[in-house]
Amino acid sequence: MAAAPPVYRKVPRELAEHGDVRVDNYYWLRDDSRSDPAVLAHLRAENDYTAALMSDVKHIEDKIFSETRRRIKEDDTDAPLRRGQYYYYERTLNDKEYVKHCRRLVPTDGHITVYDVMPIGPDAPDEHIILDENVKAEGHAYYSIGAFKVSPSGKLVAYGEDTNGDETYTLYVIDVESGKYVGQPLKGVTSDIEWAGDDYLVYITMDSLHRPDKVCLHKLGSDQSNDRCLYHEKDDMFSLGLQASESKQYLFVRSESKNSSFIFHIDISKQNKQLLVLTPRLYGIDTTASHRGNHFYIKRRSEEFYNSELVACPLNNVAEATVLLPHRESVKIQDFQLFENHIAVYECENGLPKLTVYGLPAGGESVGQLQGGRVIDFVDPVYAVEPEESQFHSSIVRFRYSSLKTPPSVFDYDMDSGVSVLKKIDTVLGGFDASNYVSDRTWAAASDGTQIPISIIYRKDLVKLDGSDPMLLYGFGSYEVQHGIFLKQKEKFSLDYVVEQSIIYANIVGSSWMDMTHLETKPVI
Repeated sequence: MAAAPPVYRKVPRELAEHGDVRVDNYYWLRDDSRSDPAVLAHLRAENDYTAALMSDVKHIEDKIFSETRRRIKEDDTDAPLRRGQYYYYERTLNDKEYVKHCRRLVPTDGHITVYDVMPIGPDAPDEHIILDENVKAEGHAYYSIGAFKVSPSGKLVAYGEDTNGDETYTLYVIDVESGKYVGQPLKGVTSDIEWAGDDYLVYITMDSLHRPDKVCLHKLGSDQSNDRCLYHEKDDMFSLGLQASESKQYLFVRSESKNSSFIFHIDISKQNKQLLVLTPRLYGIDTTASHRGNHFYIKRRSEEFYNSELVACPLNNVAEATVLLPHRESVKIQDFQLFENHIAVYECENGLPKLTVYGLPAGGESVGQLQGGRVIDFVDPVYAVEPEESQFHSSIVRFRYSSLKTPPSVFDYDMDSGVSVLKKIDTVLGGFDASNYVSDRTWAAASDGTQIPISIIYRKDLVKLDGSDPMLLYGFGSYEVQHGIFLKQKEKFSLDYVVEQSIIYANIVGSSWMDMTHLETKPVI
């Protein structure tokens, strides 16, 4: 006889909002402390029921897990990033759950080039382990670091630690060389933290509903109770985010709702650090910003300009905007990265990412519409490209590339010469050979005639393409995420293993039409 599923008990609770009262019979299941015995008992009962129900396929589950794990290289190092006098990187070890945060001294003072390689071996500068998460995680059932920020001088590190699983962090500051704590920890913060010089930290806290609502300024060595609240977002439709400019001269506080956002900025060099309005609070207007020279650069989206436009405004007159890239019907501006002499623009056209780099005038000069950009070419018919941290005072843009048959790879691209160098490609164990696979792209028509892109991959020596092959359809790529075999490999499962079972994998990828599948036009789906 099959096991009976656990039954939720009903405990009516009235909730009043916007003049409306609704009854939630299952509000009792909310347990932010993760400690309510009744909630934990119910979760255990659900897990036991799931295990019993799936027991007849447990051997398949174990096989997929084993196949996935054997393809992952556990002893690995990510692509080192040069910041100032050091290369910073993370290392993973066999049979260890967490990473080591490390750095090595750069042996020369030359300019950053695409050919830079961190020296290793007996003659190389010693590796310094800044933080070993495996050591910190000892004694905790759950452990996660949500932020790891090196101070401008490189002497201190601030990191956020979550031992509960609720994404509420305790912020610690340590001396990089000695590993000793500096000052007292800050409690109840989000993973959004930034240095404001070597003596100050800016961080965000949450309200009782876990909504990021306050941004605070902390002076090292002082008590958290004395921290100054720079802004309190009282509208519960909005949440706060924090980001540093690539120039490291400004911090940006962004308050956003589902379809609107506005931005404050902080000049880090000012002794009296305060928030100033950069973009106003307007319904339906969504903005992100950064800084270079004597201009702020702003990506602005609205109902009229739904694919966004890119503008610049002088630091001393934020109301005066110059259009750098106008809104275009067929190209969506996704993101941008600023450099001392360049800008890299990430876009989406026909459902595919596009990366274009432009030269910029000297920092003190006026800027105009961007022209003469160089588009970086990619070889696969469908792929994903994402920005990686790059160095502002260089001509090198670093990005992450992957496709349905190409493992995640990190490239450095010289925006002056056009030379691209592979810095790291994730190793896939188990005899993986990309040449065994075929990836392709096709289109399907929605009920209103809209063309929707579909990505396809199969193993060419196992699939007959005569209509008899099974297919796994993954959709629909919401939020314009470009999915692939490798993008989720370590988080979910290896689709490489699925494809090797003579299965065709197809993914409906997100594109500019995704926004049209909301609200009154949703039936198109």
